[in-house]
Amino acid sequence: MSGEKERREVGLQGAVSILVLILLMMIAGKLFLGFDTAILIMMVSVVTSAIYVFGYGFTWGELFDGGVIPMIARASGAILILLTVGPMIAVWMASGTVPYLIYLGLQILTPKTFLASAAIICAMSSVLTGTSWGSAATFGVAFMGIAYGLGVPLPAAAGAVVAGSYFGDKLSPVSDTTVLAAATAEADLIDHIKSMMWTTLPAFLIGLALYAVVGSRSGGEMDMSKIEVILSAIQGSFKLGPVVLIPPVLLLVLAYMRYPTLPVLWVSMIAATPLAMMQGHSLGEIVGIMAKGPSLSTGAEAVDKLLNRGGLSFMAGAVAVVFFAYIFAGQLEFSGTIRTVTTALRERFIKNSVGKFIFSVSLTGIITALGTGNSYLSIIMPGTMYKDLCDDLSIDRKVLSRTLEDSGTVTVAIVPWSAAGIYMSSVLDVPVLQYLPWAVMCYAGALFAWFYGFTGIGIYRNDKGDI
Repeated sequence: MSGEKERREVGLQGAVSILVLILLMMIAGKLFLGFDTAILIMMVSVVTSAIYVFGYGFTWGELFDGGVIPMIARASGAILILLTVGPMIAVWMASGTVPYLIYLGLQILTPKTFLASAAIICAMSSVLTGTSWGSAATFGVAFMGIAYGLGVPLPAAAGAVVAGSYFGDKLSPVSDTTVLAAATAEADLIDHIKSMMWTTLPAFLIGLALYAVVGSRSGGEMDMSKIEVILSAIQGSFKLGPVVLIPPVLLLVLAYMRYPTLPVLWVSMIAATPLAMMQGHSLGEIVGIMAKGPSLSTGAEAVDKLLNRGGLSFMAGAVAVVFFAYIFAGQLEFSGTIRTVTTALRERFIKNSVGKFIFSVSLTGIITALGTGNSYLSIIMPGTMYKDLCDDLSIDRKVLSRTLEDSGTVTVAIVPWSAAGIYMSSVLDVPVLQYLPWAVMCYAGALFAWFYGFTGIGIYRNDKGDI
Protein backbone atom coordinates (compact mmCIF):
# COMPACT_ATOMS: atom_id res chain seq x y z
CA MET A 1 0.00 0.00 0.00
CA SER A 2 2.98 2.26 -0.18
CA GLY A 3 2.58 3.09 -3.84
CA GLU A 4 0.91 6.26 -4.96
CA LYS A 5 -0.94 4.39 -7.74
CA GLU A 6 -2.84 2.25 -5.24
CA ARG A 7 -4.46 5.23 -3.57
CA ARG A 8 -8.17 5.68 -4.34
CA GLU A 9 -9.90 9.03 -4.43
CA VAL A 10 -12.44 9.67 -1.70
CA GLY A 11 -15.73 10.00 -3.55
CA LEU A 12 -18.82 11.85 -2.43
CA GLN A 13 -20.54 8.78 -0.99
CA GLY A 14 -17.41 7.79 0.90
CA ALA A 15 -16.80 11.34 2.16
CA VAL A 16 -20.36 11.69 3.45
CA SER A 17 -20.15 8.25 5.06
CA ILE A 18 -16.93 9.15 6.86
CA LEU A 19 -18.35 12.44 8.20
CA VAL A 20 -21.57 10.74 9.31
CA LEU A 21 -19.59 7.99 11.04
CA ILE A 22 -17.51 10.58 12.91
CA LEU A 23 -20.60 12.47 14.06
CA LEU A 24 -22.35 9.26 15.13
CA MET A 25 -19.30 8.18 17.13
CA MET A 26 -19.14 11.60 18.79
CA ILE A 27 -22.83 11.67 19.62
CA ALA A 28 -22.99 8.06 20.84
CA GLY A 29 -19.78 8.36 22.84
CA LYS A 30 -20.72 11.60 24.60
CA LEU A 31 -24.50 11.48 24.94
CA PHE A 32 -25.18 7.79 25.50
CA LEU A 33 -21.96 6.16 26.69
CA GLY A 34 -20.40 9.06 28.61
CA PHE A 35 -16.89 8.45 27.30
CA ASP A 36 -14.04 10.73 28.24
CA THR A 37 -13.72 13.27 25.42
CA ALA A 38 -9.97 12.87 24.88
CA ILE A 39 -10.21 9.06 24.66
CA LEU A 40 -13.26 9.32 22.38
CA ILE A 41 -11.42 11.66 20.03
CA MET A 42 -8.44 9.31 20.03
CA MET A 43 -10.76 6.43 19.09
CA VAL A 44 -12.16 8.49 16.22
CA SER A 45 -8.61 9.20 15.04
CA VAL A 46 -7.85 5.47 15.05
CA VAL A 47 -11.00 4.71 13.04
CA THR A 48 -10.37 7.42 10.41
CA SER A 49 -6.74 6.28 10.09
CA ALA A 50 -7.89 2.71 9.44
CA ILE A 51 -10.45 3.86 6.87
CA TYR A 52 -7.94 5.88 4.88
CA VAL A 53 -5.12 3.31 5.09
CA PHE A 54 -7.08 0.10 4.45
CA GLY A 55 -10.01 1.54 2.51
CA TYR A 56 -8.35 4.12 0.27
CA GLY A 57 -4.73 3.09 0.05
CA PHE A 58 -3.13 5.99 1.92
CA THR A 59 -0.03 5.24 3.96
CA TRP A 60 0.28 6.38 7.55
CA GLY A 61 3.33 8.38 6.55
CA GLU A 62 1.32 10.30 3.95
CA LEU A 63 -1.51 11.02 6.38
CA PHE A 64 0.87 12.01 9.16
CA ASP A 65 3.32 14.15 7.17
CA GLY A 66 0.81 15.64 4.74
CA GLY A 67 -2.21 16.07 7.02
CA VAL A 68 -1.55 15.67 10.73
CA ILE A 69 1.72 17.61 11.06
CA PRO A 70 0.52 20.73 9.15
CA MET A 71 -2.77 20.69 11.07
CA ILE A 72 -1.06 20.42 14.46
CA ALA A 73 1.27 23.25 13.39
CA ARG A 74 -1.80 25.40 12.83
CA ALA A 75 -3.11 24.34 16.23
CA SER A 76 0.08 25.33 18.03
CA GLY A 77 -1.23 28.82 18.77
CA ALA A 78 -4.41 27.47 20.35
CA ILE A 79 -2.46 24.87 22.32
CA LEU A 80 -0.04 27.49 23.66
CA ILE A 81 -2.96 29.68 24.75
CA LEU A 82 -4.58 26.70 26.49
CA LEU A 83 -1.34 25.96 28.31
CA THR A 84 -0.97 29.61 29.36
CA VAL A 85 -4.55 30.24 30.47
CA GLY A 86 -4.39 27.46 33.10
CA PRO A 87 -1.48 29.03 35.05
CA MET A 88 -2.94 32.51 34.51
CA ILE A 89 -6.29 31.56 36.07
CA ALA A 90 -4.44 29.93 38.99
CA VAL A 91 -2.32 32.98 39.78
CA TRP A 92 -5.34 35.26 39.34
CA MET A 93 -7.07 33.18 42.00
CA ALA A 94 -4.08 33.36 44.35
CA SER A 95 -3.60 37.11 43.77
CA GLY A 96 -7.18 37.89 44.79
CA THR A 97 -8.13 39.17 41.33
CA VAL A 98 -10.94 36.70 40.60
CA PRO A 99 -12.12 36.60 44.24
CA TYR A 100 -12.40 40.41 44.24
CA LEU A 101 -14.40 40.40 41.00
CA ILE A 102 -16.72 37.79 42.53
CA TYR A 103 -16.94 39.85 45.72
CA LEU A 104 -17.93 42.99 43.80
CA GLY A 105 -20.37 41.13 41.57
CA LEU A 106 -22.22 39.54 44.47
CA GLN A 107 -22.78 42.98 45.97
CA ILE A 108 -24.03 44.56 42.74
CA LEU A 109 -25.81 41.93 40.65
CA THR A 110 -29.10 40.14 41.31
CA PRO A 111 -30.64 37.02 39.73
CA LYS A 112 -32.92 39.32 37.71
CA THR A 113 -30.06 41.18 36.05
CA PHE A 114 -27.27 38.62 36.12
CA LEU A 115 -27.57 36.83 32.76
CA ALA A 116 -28.03 39.97 30.68
CA SER A 117 -25.27 41.77 32.61
CA ALA A 118 -22.85 38.87 32.12
CA ALA A 119 -23.51 38.81 28.36
CA ILE A 120 -23.16 42.60 27.99
CA ILE A 121 -19.98 42.91 30.07
CA CYS A 122 -18.31 39.99 28.28
CA ALA A 123 -19.38 41.53 24.96
CA MET A 124 -17.82 44.87 25.90
CA SER A 125 -14.62 43.11 26.95
CA SER A 126 -14.38 41.08 23.75
CA VAL A 127 -15.11 44.09 21.53
CA LEU A 128 -12.27 46.00 23.19
CA THR A 129 -9.82 43.11 23.16
CA GLY A 130 -10.97 41.09 20.17
CA THR A 131 -10.59 37.84 22.11
CA SER A 132 -13.41 35.55 23.19
CA TRP A 133 -11.01 33.22 24.98
CA GLY A 134 -9.47 36.01 27.04
CA SER A 135 -12.88 37.40 27.99
CA ALA A 136 -14.15 34.00 29.10
CA ALA A 137 -11.00 33.23 31.08
CA THR A 138 -11.16 36.54 32.96
CA PHE A 139 -14.63 38.03 33.35
CA GLY A 140 -16.27 34.70 32.46
CA VAL A 141 -14.58 32.83 35.31
CA ALA A 142 -15.62 35.57 37.74
CA PHE A 143 -19.21 35.48 36.50
CA MET A 144 -19.39 31.73 37.06
CA GLY A 145 -18.45 32.33 40.70
CA ILE A 146 -21.08 35.05 40.99
CA ALA A 147 -23.69 32.76 39.40
CA TYR A 148 -22.98 30.15 42.04
CA GLY A 149 -23.44 32.71 44.80
CA LEU A 150 -26.68 34.07 43.35
CA GLY A 151 -28.15 30.64 42.67
CA VAL A 152 -28.24 31.22 38.90
CA PRO A 153 -28.15 27.95 36.89
CA LEU A 154 -24.55 27.45 35.80
CA PRO A 155 -25.37 26.30 32.22
CA ALA A 156 -27.37 29.51 31.68
CA ALA A 157 -24.53 31.60 33.09
CA ALA A 158 -21.96 29.84 30.88
CA GLY A 159 -24.17 30.33 27.81
CA ALA A 160 -24.46 34.05 28.48
CA VAL A 161 -20.69 34.33 28.96
CA VAL A 162 -19.96 32.44 25.73
CA ALA A 163 -22.48 34.48 23.73
CA GLY A 164 -21.09 37.77 25.05
CA SER A 165 -17.50 36.71 24.52
CA TYR A 166 -18.12 35.72 20.90
CA PHE A 167 -20.06 38.89 20.15
CA GLY A 168 -16.83 40.87 20.24
CA ASP A 169 -14.75 38.10 18.68
CA LYS A 170 -17.08 38.44 15.70
CA LEU A 171 -17.35 42.24 15.52
CA SER A 172 -14.14 43.68 16.92
CA PRO A 173 -11.73 45.20 14.37
CA VAL A 174 -8.88 43.80 16.50
CA SER A 175 -10.20 40.23 16.39
CA ASP A 176 -8.17 37.74 14.35
CA THR A 177 -11.28 35.98 13.01
CA THR A 178 -12.89 39.28 12.00
CA VAL A 179 -9.79 40.27 10.06
CA LEU A 180 -9.43 36.75 8.62
CA ALA A 181 -13.03 36.61 7.36
CA ALA A 182 -12.71 39.99 5.63
CA ALA A 183 -9.33 39.04 4.15
CA THR A 184 -10.50 35.62 2.94
CA ALA A 185 -13.55 37.11 1.21
CA GLU A 186 -11.45 40.08 0.04
CA ALA A 187 -13.88 42.54 1.60
CA ASP A 188 -13.13 45.86 3.31
CA LEU A 189 -12.82 45.31 7.07
CA ILE A 190 -15.14 48.17 8.09
CA ASP A 191 -17.71 47.19 5.45
CA HIS A 192 -17.50 43.63 6.75
CA ILE A 193 -18.21 44.76 10.33
CA LYS A 194 -21.13 46.93 9.22
CA SER A 195 -22.55 44.05 7.21
CA MET A 196 -22.37 41.74 10.22
CA MET A 197 -24.73 44.03 12.12
CA TRP A 198 -27.56 42.52 10.04
CA THR A 199 -27.11 39.11 11.64
CA THR A 200 -25.06 39.56 14.80
CA LEU A 201 -27.02 42.37 16.46
CA PRO A 202 -30.50 40.77 16.23
CA ALA A 203 -29.06 37.39 17.28
CA PHE A 204 -27.44 38.97 20.34
CA LEU A 205 -30.57 40.97 21.20
CA ILE A 206 -32.71 37.82 21.07
CA GLY A 207 -30.31 36.25 23.55
CA LEU A 208 -30.53 39.30 25.81
CA ALA A 209 -34.33 39.15 25.65
CA LEU A 210 -34.24 35.51 26.70
CA TYR A 211 -31.88 36.31 29.57
CA ALA A 212 -34.13 39.17 30.68
CA VAL A 213 -37.25 36.98 30.61
CA VAL A 214 -35.57 34.18 32.55
CA GLY A 215 -34.24 36.73 35.04
CA SER A 216 -37.62 38.35 35.51
CA ARG A 217 -39.16 34.97 36.35
CA SER A 218 -36.53 34.21 38.96
CA GLY A 219 -38.54 36.17 41.50
CA GLY A 220 -35.38 37.87 42.67
CA GLU A 221 -35.09 35.39 45.55
CA MET A 222 -31.53 34.98 46.75
CA ASP A 223 -30.06 32.71 49.36
CA MET A 224 -28.52 35.54 51.38
CA SER A 225 -26.96 33.12 53.84
CA LYS A 226 -24.96 31.47 51.04
CA ILE A 227 -23.92 34.88 49.71
CA GLU A 228 -22.85 36.03 53.16
CA VAL A 229 -20.74 32.89 53.58
CA ILE A 230 -18.97 33.58 50.27
CA LEU A 231 -18.44 37.27 51.01
CA SER A 232 -17.12 36.58 54.52
CA ALA A 233 -14.82 33.80 53.31
CA ILE A 234 -13.35 35.97 50.53
CA GLN A 235 -13.00 39.04 52.73
CA GLY A 236 -11.32 37.04 55.47
CA SER A 237 -8.87 35.27 53.16
CA PHE A 238 -7.67 38.02 50.80
CA LYS A 239 -6.44 41.58 50.89
CA LEU A 240 -9.01 43.17 48.64
CA GLY A 241 -8.91 46.47 46.79
CA PRO A 242 -8.70 48.00 43.30
CA VAL A 243 -4.97 47.16 43.11
CA VAL A 244 -5.76 43.46 42.47
CA LEU A 245 -7.56 44.49 39.27
CA ILE A 246 -4.26 45.47 37.62
CA PRO A 247 -3.92 42.12 35.73
CA PRO A 248 -7.30 42.27 33.93
CA VAL A 249 -6.88 46.00 33.23
CA LEU A 250 -3.48 45.32 31.69
CA LEU A 251 -4.97 42.52 29.62
CA LEU A 252 -7.75 44.76 28.31
CA VAL A 253 -5.45 47.66 27.48
CA LEU A 254 -2.72 45.61 25.78
CA ALA A 255 -5.21 43.54 23.80
CA TYR A 256 -6.96 46.71 22.66
CA MET A 257 -3.58 48.03 21.50
CA ARG A 258 -3.41 44.89 19.32
CA TYR A 259 -0.47 43.20 20.96
CA PRO A 260 -0.38 39.42 20.27
CA THR A 261 -2.60 37.35 22.55
CA LEU A 262 0.06 35.08 24.03
CA PRO A 263 2.44 37.85 25.23
CA VAL A 264 -0.55 39.75 26.62
CA LEU A 265 -1.52 36.70 28.69
CA TRP A 266 2.07 36.37 29.89
CA VAL A 267 2.22 40.04 30.96
CA SER A 268 -1.11 39.72 32.80
CA MET A 269 0.12 36.58 34.55
CA ILE A 270 3.41 38.21 35.55
CA ALA A 271 1.55 41.28 36.84
CA ALA A 272 -0.51 39.02 39.12
CA THR A 273 2.61 37.46 40.68
CA PRO A 274 3.53 40.31 43.10
CA LEU A 275 -0.16 40.58 44.01
CA ALA A 276 -0.14 36.89 44.94
CA MET A 277 2.96 37.56 47.06
CA MET A 278 1.03 40.39 48.71
CA GLN A 279 -1.58 37.77 49.68
CA GLY A 280 1.14 35.86 51.56
CA HIS A 281 2.38 33.37 48.96
CA SER A 282 6.10 32.89 48.38
CA LEU A 283 7.54 32.86 44.87
CA GLY A 284 8.07 29.10 45.12
CA GLU A 285 4.46 28.60 46.15
CA ILE A 286 3.25 30.73 43.25
CA VAL A 287 5.22 28.62 40.77
CA GLY A 288 3.65 25.51 42.29
CA ILE A 289 0.20 27.13 42.03
CA MET A 290 0.82 27.84 38.34
CA ALA A 291 1.70 24.19 37.80
CA LYS A 292 -0.88 22.33 39.89
CA GLY A 293 -3.46 24.99 40.72
CA PRO A 294 -4.15 26.75 44.02
CA SER A 295 -4.99 25.00 47.28
CA LEU A 296 -6.74 27.90 48.96
CA SER A 297 -8.42 27.38 52.30
CA THR A 298 -11.01 30.02 53.19
CA GLY A 299 -12.83 28.05 55.86
CA ALA A 300 -15.84 27.55 53.59
CA GLU A 301 -15.77 24.32 51.58
CA ALA A 302 -18.03 25.65 48.81
CA VAL A 303 -15.83 28.73 48.35
CA ASP A 304 -12.67 26.62 48.29
CA LYS A 305 -14.17 24.48 45.51
CA LEU A 306 -15.04 27.66 43.65
CA LEU A 307 -11.58 29.22 43.86
CA ASN A 308 -9.27 26.20 43.63
CA ARG A 309 -9.20 26.10 39.86
CA GLY A 310 -6.52 26.63 37.24
CA GLY A 311 -2.95 25.51 36.77
CA LEU A 312 -1.07 23.78 33.99
CA SER A 313 -2.52 20.39 34.92
CA PHE A 314 -6.02 21.94 34.87
CA MET A 315 -5.79 22.37 31.08
CA ALA A 316 -4.02 19.08 30.32
CA GLY A 317 -7.25 17.34 29.34
CA ALA A 318 -8.24 20.17 27.03
CA VAL A 319 -4.84 20.09 25.32
CA ALA A 320 -5.13 16.31 24.82
CA VAL A 321 -8.56 16.72 23.20
CA VAL A 322 -7.35 19.46 20.86
CA PHE A 323 -4.27 17.42 19.91
CA PHE A 324 -6.25 14.28 19.03
CA ALA A 325 -8.97 16.31 17.28
CA TYR A 326 -6.40 17.82 14.95
CA ILE A 327 -5.13 14.35 14.04
CA PHE A 328 -8.36 13.32 12.36
CA ALA A 329 -9.00 16.87 11.15
CA GLY A 330 -5.68 16.77 9.29
CA GLN A 331 -6.67 13.44 7.76
CA LEU A 332 -10.01 14.84 6.61
CA GLU A 333 -8.30 17.76 4.94
CA PHE A 334 -5.38 15.85 3.35
CA SER A 335 -7.62 13.09 1.98
CA GLY A 336 -9.94 15.63 0.35
CA THR A 337 -12.98 14.41 2.32
CA ILE A 338 -14.21 17.87 3.28
CA ARG A 339 -13.40 19.30 -0.15
CA THR A 340 -15.40 16.55 -1.89
CA VAL A 341 -18.54 17.30 0.11
CA THR A 342 -18.34 21.07 -0.25
CA THR A 343 -17.60 20.89 -3.99
CA ALA A 344 -20.71 18.74 -4.48
CA LEU A 345 -22.75 21.33 -2.61
CA ARG A 346 -21.46 24.06 -4.88
CA GLU A 347 -22.05 22.21 -8.14
CA ARG A 348 -25.32 20.41 -7.49
CA PHE A 349 -27.29 22.67 -5.21
CA ILE A 350 -26.62 26.39 -5.61
CA LYS A 351 -27.17 27.09 -9.32
CA ASN A 352 -28.31 30.74 -9.52
CA SER A 353 -30.17 31.09 -6.23
CA VAL A 354 -28.90 33.70 -3.77
CA GLY A 355 -30.66 31.92 -0.93
CA LYS A 356 -29.08 28.59 -1.82
CA PHE A 357 -25.71 30.33 -2.14
CA ILE A 358 -25.94 31.78 1.38
CA PHE A 359 -27.22 28.48 2.75
CA SER A 360 -24.39 26.54 1.06
CA VAL A 361 -21.69 28.89 2.36
CA SER A 362 -23.18 28.60 5.82
CA LEU A 363 -23.58 24.82 5.64
CA THR A 364 -20.00 24.42 4.41
CA GLY A 365 -18.75 26.47 7.35
CA ILE A 366 -20.80 24.40 9.79
CA ILE A 367 -19.68 21.10 8.24
CA THR A 368 -16.07 22.25 8.42
CA ALA A 369 -16.54 23.30 12.05
CA LEU A 370 -18.08 19.93 12.90
CA GLY A 371 -15.50 17.98 10.93
CA THR A 372 -12.36 19.83 11.98
CA GLY A 373 -13.36 21.86 15.06
CA ASN A 374 -11.19 24.69 13.74
CA SER A 375 -12.54 28.25 13.45
CA TYR A 376 -9.89 29.32 10.97
CA LEU A 377 -10.62 26.43 8.60
CA SER A 378 -14.38 27.02 8.90
CA ILE A 379 -13.72 30.53 7.56
CA ILE A 380 -10.96 29.83 5.05
CA MET A 381 -12.49 26.78 3.36
CA PRO A 382 -15.92 28.20 2.40
CA GLY A 383 -14.44 31.65 1.79
CA THR A 384 -11.96 30.30 -0.72
CA MET A 385 -14.51 28.02 -2.37
CA TYR A 386 -17.34 30.51 -2.86
CA LYS A 387 -15.79 33.94 -3.42
CA ASP A 388 -15.70 33.59 -7.22
CA LEU A 389 -19.28 32.35 -7.29
CA CYS A 390 -20.15 35.35 -5.13
CA ASP A 391 -19.01 37.57 -8.00
CA ASP A 392 -20.88 35.46 -10.56
CA LEU A 393 -24.11 36.07 -8.64
CA SER A 394 -23.34 39.82 -8.31
CA ILE A 395 -23.32 39.58 -4.53
CA ASP A 396 -21.06 41.95 -2.62
CA ARG A 397 -18.16 40.19 -0.92
CA LYS A 398 -19.15 41.66 2.48
CA VAL A 399 -22.23 39.40 2.41
CA LEU A 400 -19.93 36.41 1.97
CA SER A 401 -17.57 37.58 4.71
CA ARG A 402 -20.36 38.01 7.27
CA THR A 403 -21.78 34.58 6.43
CA LEU A 404 -18.35 33.07 7.08
CA GLU A 405 -18.46 34.44 10.62
CA ASP A 406 -22.14 33.57 11.16
CA SER A 407 -21.35 29.91 10.53
CA GLY A 408 -17.66 29.61 11.39
CA THR A 409 -16.39 31.92 14.12
CA VAL A 410 -19.28 31.37 16.51
CA THR A 411 -20.31 27.83 15.60
CA VAL A 412 -17.09 26.25 16.87
CA ALA A 413 -17.93 27.39 20.42
CA ILE A 414 -20.92 25.01 20.48
CA VAL A 415 -19.09 22.01 18.95
CA PRO A 416 -18.11 19.78 21.91
CA TRP A 417 -14.94 18.43 20.27
CA SER A 418 -13.66 21.73 18.86
CA ALA A 419 -10.76 23.63 20.41
CA ALA A 420 -13.15 26.47 21.31
CA GLY A 421 -15.76 24.14 22.80
CA ILE A 422 -13.19 22.28 24.87
CA TYR A 423 -11.65 25.56 26.00
CA MET A 424 -14.95 27.13 27.06
CA SER A 425 -16.19 24.02 28.84
CA SER A 426 -12.86 23.67 30.67
CA VAL A 427 -12.57 27.31 31.72
CA LEU A 428 -16.22 27.71 32.71
CA ASP A 429 -16.54 24.15 34.08
CA VAL A 430 -19.81 23.48 32.22
CA PRO A 431 -20.13 20.90 29.39
CA VAL A 432 -20.77 22.33 25.93
CA LEU A 433 -24.06 20.51 25.44
CA GLN A 434 -25.35 22.02 28.70
CA TYR A 435 -24.59 25.66 27.82
CA LEU A 436 -25.38 25.30 24.10
CA PRO A 437 -29.12 26.21 24.32
CA TRP A 438 -28.24 29.36 26.26
CA ALA A 439 -25.55 30.59 23.85
CA VAL A 440 -28.26 31.95 21.55
CA MET A 441 -26.03 34.21 19.48
CA CYS A 442 -23.84 31.28 18.46
CA TYR A 443 -26.60 29.71 16.39
CA ALA A 444 -29.19 32.44 15.80
CA GLY A 445 -26.85 34.40 13.50
CA ALA A 446 -26.80 31.56 10.97
CA LEU A 447 -30.61 31.43 11.03
CA PHE A 448 -30.78 35.13 10.24
CA ALA A 449 -28.27 34.63 7.41
CA TRP A 450 -30.50 31.97 5.84
CA PHE A 451 -33.59 34.14 6.26
CA TYR A 452 -31.93 37.12 4.58
CA GLY A 453 -30.61 34.93 1.79
CA PHE A 454 -34.01 33.57 0.80
CA THR A 455 -35.90 36.86 1.31
CA GLY A 456 -33.27 39.20 -0.18
CA ILE A 457 -33.29 41.42 2.90
CA GLY A 458 -29.88 42.89 3.73
CA ILE A 459 -28.22 41.32 0.67
CA TYR A 460 -25.87 43.77 -0.99
CA ARG A 461 -25.11 43.70 -4.70
CA ASN A 462 -21.74 44.53 -6.24
CA ASP A 463 -23.02 48.02 -6.97
CA LYS A 464 -23.50 48.51 -3.19
CA GLY A 465 -27.27 48.60 -3.49
CA ASP A 466 -29.71 46.38 -1.64
CA ILE A 467 -31.74 43.79 -3.45
